[in-house]
Amino acid sequence: IPSELGQLAGALKRIDLANNDLSETIPSQLGQLQGASVLLRGNRFEDSSTAPLSLCTLRSVKEFDLANDTELCPVERNTLSDFYDSTKGAEWTDSTNWQDEYESYCDWKGVTCDEDRQHVTELERANNGLSGRLSESIGN
Repeated sequence: IPSELGQLAGALKRIDLANNDLSETIPSQLGQLQGASVLLRGNRFEDSSTAPLSLCTLRSVKEFDLANDTELCPVERNTLSDFYDSTKGAEWTDSTNWQDEYESYCDWKGVTCDEDRQHVTELERANNGLSGRLSESIGN
């Protein structure tokens, strides 16, 4: 998928590339398609690592049909992203790798995962300038 499609933000309302033989990495620029529906189900993206965080969290797009695919959009990554937003992460002292489109949440500063790098076992954000409120999703 060409990343240049992201340049159609504001004009493109729906991109339906479902049920093809597309593979590789989903371009993060698709997450810039403000208010658009992004439909990619039925391709071979399972061969890639994860979908862009901005698509999984529906920050700008109206719909992403793979948002509930836990392989491409890990629940714990989305939850940590909610935590970042609700505690004003942009103002943190150190937010290394947080909100990176493709970086594993296990590599985000202060996050420790199990051996399989599937589940968060520890979240260490002491003395880091957090403010705001805790997201309800952190308890799930």
